[in-house]
Amino acid sequence: MARGLVVSVAADEGQGVLEADFLVVGAGMAGMTAAGFAAHHGASVVVVEKGPKIGGSAVLSGGGLWTAADVETLRSVNPQGDPELGRVLIEGYEAIGEWIESTGVAISERRPSDVIQGFASWGRSFDVLGYVQRCSRMVIDAGGAVVTGATVQQLIVENGQVAGAVVVDRDGETSVKAPFTLLSSGGFQNDPVLRKKYIGEHADSLLVRSNPNSAGDGLRLGMSVGAGISPHMDGWYGHTVPYPLQRFTPADYLRLAQFGLSPRSILLDRAGNRFIDESVGYYINAQMVSRLPAGHALLVFDDTARAEDASGFGAAEQIDRPREAAREGARVAEADHPGELDAMVKPWGFSGVATAIEQFNRDLANDTLSPPRKRNRCPLRKAPFFAMEVQPAITFTMGGLRIDGHARVLDERGQIIPGLLAAGVDAGGIYYMAYAGGLAYSGVFGMQAAENVLSARS
Repeated sequence: MARGLVVSVAADEGQGVLEADFLVVGAGMAGMTAAGFAAHHGASVVVVEKGPKIGGSAVLSGGGLWTAADVETLRSVNPQGDPELGRVLIEGYEAIGEWIESTGVAISERRPSDVIQGFASWGRSFDVLGYVQRCSRMVIDAGGAVVTGATVQQLIVENGQVAGAVVVDRDGETSVKAPFTLLSSGGFQNDPVLRKKYIGEHADSLLVRSNPNSAGDGLRLGMSVGAGISPHMDGWYGHTVPYPLQRFTPADYLRLAQFGLSPRSILLDRAGNRFIDESVGYYINAQMVSRLPAGHALLVFDDTARAEDASGFGAAEQIDRPREAAREGARVAEADHPGELDAMVKPWGFSGVATAIEQFNRDLANDTLSPPRKRNRCPLRKAPFFAMEVQPAITFTMGGLRIDGHARVLDERGQIIPGLLAAGVDAGGIYYMAYAGGLAYSGVFGMQAAENVLSARS
C-alpha cells in the first residue's frame, strides 16, 4: 500500500499497520462523497478500491442527481421502502447538491420535473467523473490515501467494535485501523451465485450493465460480523436491452437501454400476451421480463413511440433505438402493417403480435385494458410498426445491508454494530422494485456516513 500518502503509521511499521480516522471500502458515488466530505472537514481518510480506477458505476451513469419531490411522493411510488431512509433521502437532497457545487464541479440548477419516472421530482445534472476525482484530491491533499487495485480480506473487530480491515494490494497485506469503516462497494450484481440466491432462480443469467467489480464484497463483509440484511433482497434496478448482442460494453449501456421506448410500447410474452403496465417504469419492466420463463420479451411499438423516445427521455444524443439495436445484430422487425410482424417474429418464438396491437388499441379506447395503463395511453397506429426482442440487464441491486438513517449498519436484531457504516448500493431497504434516483441516494448517505466520523472527532 502507498504508505507515503497515509496520515499515520503505527509504531511497528514492519507489521504493515496503518491508522486513520476513516476507512472507506469502495470509491463510487457513496464512498467518494463520504471520503471527500470527511477529509474536507479535517478527518484522515483511507479509501480502498477494488478496481483499477475510482468512480464505480457512477461514472457510467448519465450524471443525473434526482429524486422524488417530497416524502409523500416517494412513499406513494415506493410503499415498501424503509420510511426512515426515504425521509433522510428527501431531506438530504438539497445538501448533497450544495456539497457537489461547493467542490467547484459543474452542476446544473435544481429543476422540477415529472418526466424522469412519471412522478414529481427534483433533478440536477453534474460531472460525475470530475466530482469523484475532486473528492479524491481532497483526501490526498489532506494527507490521506486513495488506493486502487486493493481488496479487503476481512474486517477487524476489537472489543465488539469494527476497528478497520485487513487490506491486500500489490504491496502485500496491510491492517488499516480506523474507528469507522464504510462499506460502499456497489452491490452484488456481478456475482451470479448471490443473484440467484437473493433475486431469483433465473437471475444468475442476467446481463450486467455495471462496473465489473461490484460483486457483493460489502454484503459479505458486513454479514461476516453479524450484519442484518434488508427485508426485500430481490429488487434491482436495470433496463431492457436488445437481444441478442454481439457485444455489451460500457459504451453501449446508455445507447442500447430502452429508457423512454419501453414505457411507450407494449411488452408481450411468447404467446403475444401483455403481462405488465409498461408505462409505470422501464426498470420495473426489466424486472418483470426477468421473471418470464424464457427471460425474454417482445417490445412492440409504432413510429410515434419511436419518435417520441428519440426526442424525449434520453434525447441528449437523439438515439434512434431500433436502428441502433439492429446495427448491433439484435432482432428487430419493421413493417408497414401489424400483420406482417407476425411472420417476422415467428422464427424468434413469438406469436400474436397483430392481435395484441388490435386488442390494445380497442381496450384502450374502451378503458378495459388488462393489465391497465396508467400513463402513455396512446394507441399504436402509425406505420412503420416495430418489434424488438429484449432481455433484462441489471445495473445494481436494491437489497443489501440493513442500516439506520445515519448509515450505521444494524445487526439481525436491529442493534447498531459499532464502527460499521454502509452507504450506496451496499445499503439496502431504501427502495423495493420502485426507484427514485441512485446518485442522490448514494451521495446523501455518503454524507451521513461521514457525519459519524466528524461527530466523533468533535
